Amino acid sequence: MSLSTLLSDLFSGGDTGAEMPRASARDRNSDGDGDGISSVTVVRECRHCGTNVSAGTAQCPTCEGDEIVTYSIE
Repeated sequence: MSLSTLLSDLFSGGDTGAEMPRASARDRNSDGDGDGISSVTVVRECRHCGTNVSAGTAQCPTCEGDEIVTYSIE
């Protein structure tokens, strides 16, 4: 899928077929006050094409690249 198609779908609210991976309990970092709100978001994506992947993915399902990176966003 081309970048222009993805951007077009993003801004029009269309469905690109790509799924956002859900954070596992290990990925969530509660702030300790018991309300369950995460203070850290963990994103895993292919460095080559930017596809979001789930934890434990070794190879991108889109481009078959093997450079999966993890970003922690506070």
